[in-house]
Amino acid sequence: MTVCFDENIYIKIFDDSSKNIYPIKMRKCKDFDGPNNFSILWNQLLILVHNNIVKDNISLYEKFNPKILKLYKNDILNEIDINLYKFLELNYNSITLYYNKYHIEKDKNIILKLINLYKLVYNL
Repeated sequence: MTVCFDENIYIKIFDDSSKNIYPIKMRKCKDFDGPNNFSILWNQLLILVHNNIVKDNISLYEKFNPKILKLYKNDILNEIDINLYKFLELNYNSITLYYNKYHIEKDKNIILKLINLYKLVYNL
């Protein structure tokens, strides 16, 4: 099988037994197949918080544009809530981020960091 990527994808399937080519099938291709802008932002933010690079307003604004943070404020707060829920209520031992398959282990420090991040973002 051969797949050619464009706005549409064209799939050519060959019959191995007779070396015949089946009719070309055309399918619509997604505009962007991968993490969206928010997913990338959230994963980067969480990784920086986890590694103590973002810990206050100053470090947050050094790494991220405040206008972008305000644009995604509610989404960020929601993701923090989801992760706290996974750690505290569902008792997950770790979470894995889409971006680079990064793992964050549950411990007291990450929970405190998430709470701190919530406060920072909430007060934007």
